[in-house]
This record gives sequence, structure tokens and C-alpha cells, in this order.
Amino acid sequence: MRSRRVGSGIEIAGFDGPVHPLLHRSPAGGTELVTAAAGRLVRWEAGSGRLVSEFEVPRNASTETFASRALVLADGRVRIAAGDEDGLCLWDGVSGRLLADAVGKDRIHDVALGLTSGGRPLLAGAGANGLHLWDPVTAAPLTPLLEHVGEPAAVTLAALRGGPTLIVTGDHEGVRRWQGDFCDSPFGAQIDAPHIDMLTTAYTEDGRSLIVGVVEEGEAVCRWDAETGEEVGTPIPTDGEFVRIATATVSGRLRLFTADHDVVRQWDLLSGEPFAETFVGSFVSTVSLSDGSALLAAGTRKGGRVTTHHLV
Repeated sequence: MRSRRVGSGIEIAGFDGPVHPLLHRSPAGGTELVTAAAGRLVRWEAGSGRLVSEFEVPRNASTETFASRALVLADGRVRIAAGDEDGLCLWDGVSGRLLADAVGKDRIHDVALGLTSGGRPLLAGAGANGLHLWDPVTAAPLTPLLEHVGEPAAVTLAALRGGPTLIVTGDHEGVRRWQGDFCDSPFGAQIDAPHIDMLTTAYTEDGRSLIVGVVEEGEAVCRWDAETGEEVGTPIPTDGEFVRIATATVSGRLRLFTADHDVVRQWDLLSGEPFAETFVGSFVSTVSLSDGSALLAAGTRKGGRVTTHHLV
């Protein structure tokens, strides 16, 4: 693998197969990039493309299915989590040490990391057998496996203004919001929505949380108010087959990024208005920066490369 500076970002080439990027803020305030490709997880300095360290990856791990997430803990420790066919994998994001492997003994479709309303770190996993809740520090289960109405395909966390952090799940019948740090009870009614493939959460300037979901196997992206469950705007048509999404705030505007067929497109998240500029990639990750700009990382399905782009 080799890196070089290209425009406002970097290009890292020489991967085998699809490349899944993950951008996250470092404990020191910088930005780091983690790539998953061909059985390897590698940590890079996002600004320079310098290889920092490799992660310990168990032989049974299926990195081509990894949808990884990151969380920086209050004490500066970093956790990287991903799910695959055998369960949860959890790493120390600084040393790359594998902390847990195949936890839950379930096919984990998606994971979400964040903090509860009381400030406790939380890791949620959408599994074939139900919803898992783990402690991201130790990978210990926080509750028994939670039964789900349908098989959850996606999960995200949504912090409400002055209220609880909701665990939000998506399946073939719609979106379900769970109230309480450990899903004590459903929050409101289930949101009637098409088949959900992927979920994420975005926050407006005034702190309102929006649930953003890919529906009907990539046909469109929908947005809902996390507190009321009401749909926001009209669906954004994507007409894809394997659409991945990310959001970021750029110059005060929330942007949506959709990736499919090695094309990353941009949209105004609230209005649905498209931006002309596109990037190459089938997998996308973003991070909003303190100066109002954002960094985007796009990984290819073919061609073995990942690129970053500084958005202002």
C-alpha cells in the first residue's frame, strides 16, 4: 500500500478488493482513518496518509462485511467496533489490540456506538437473533438479548435535546425507536417506513436529531425527526443497489453523501437539493471539523484505493 497527496486530500492505493473507510476524531483532536480490506484493518493519519499501525484481526473475521464504528471515551481511549457473520469484534483503537472476537455468537448486521443520557458508553448491535447491547469498554453484555419484531438490519443512536438517547433500529417493516438507556420500552409508535437497509443520525444547528435511512434496497433515502417520528422532506431518490450513506456539516449546512457503483454523490440533507461535485467510491465515511469544514473518505469496490477530500 502506498499513499500520496491528491488535491485537498490523500490517496492510498494498493489494497486487495473492496475498501471500507472509517474516519473518526482522535483523542488529541486530529483525524484518523481506519481501512478494512482483504482481512486487514489499518490505522492511518488522515492528514498525511502515514501508516500508524495495524489491527489484530482474527482468522474467522469477515472484513468484507465490516461496517465499523468508532468511539473516543472520556479518558482518551478509543474503541473500534464491527460486526460480521460470527458476532461482534472490538478493538482498542490506539494500539490495534483485539479486545473481543465473535461476541454474541450472532450474525451482526450493524453496530452503533455512543453515550447514554447518563453519559455511559454504549454499543448496540443489530443481529439476526435480535438487538444486543454491550459495554464498549469490555464487550460485556449490558442486557440479555432483546427480542425484535423483525430481524433488525440497521441500528443508530439518537440523542434528543434535553432528553434521553434513543436506540433506533430498522428492519423490513420500518423504524423502531427505543426509550431508555437499555431499551426499557418502545418510545412512541413504530415509524411506518419501507424496508430499511441502513441508518445513521444527523443533528441540525439547533440540536434536533434526524434519523436518516436507506430504504427499499437503495431506491431512496428518507429522513425522520427522531423525537416525533415525523418524516422530514420528501425521499431523496438514489436508485442504487447497495447504497451506503454518511452525513456531515459543511459551512453550516447538513450534507448527505450516498455511495454506490463507485460514485459518491452529495445532497443538502434538509432540502434534498443535489450538489454537482461527485467522488469515486462505493463506501463512504465523513467527519465534521471544528472550523466548519468536513473530511470525506471514499473507498472503492474495485481498484483497491481510498481517497480523502476536504470539504469547505
